[in-house]
Amino acid sequence: MGFELDSKRAVLNSYGVRTTNGKFGGQQSTKNGIIKSAIWDFSYNDLPSATASNLQQVIPANATIVSSKFYVDVAFTATGGATKLDIGLYTSANSAIDADGLNTQAQLTYAAIGIAGAVYTGAGALVGLTIGATAGEVVVTPTVADLITGKGRLVVEYVLDKN
Repeated sequence: MGFELDSKRAVLNSYGVRTTNGKFGGQQSTKNGIIKSAIWDFSYNDLPSATASNLQQVIPANATIVSSKFYVDVAFTATGGATKLDIGLYTSANSAIDADGLNTQAQLTYAAIGIAGAVYTGAGALVGLTIGATAGEVVVTPTVADLITGKGRLVVEYVLDKN
């Protein structure tokens, strides 16, 4: 990728392919202007976590979660035992809104996340409800920290508060 600096305006233009870090998420689309979709792509060694960096895509305060879908792009495996995943929302101060509010360990068992191409619809406590008065950042937490393979995609659909 090449860069060009416009010396008059101090603007940096980039040319060519730009890489991004999907673990920070991004808004993909809207449906009829009401339902918004946010997507996070991540791998076993770079899971989404709460951060105060302002890089993360957030689910806005008072948004209602319509759905959460977890796609297993590459099967997850771990050494030292079977792992499960929790997917939930945290504040930027790393305080849990609901640690498994999107997808729970009961859904994302070692057998489930070990199947490439599998899709799991979230049944966490936040699905169908508002996330509350604080914006939420997605956090993926394995029960066994020594994951050795795996890539996933999380798609969360939400509706903004009318007020």
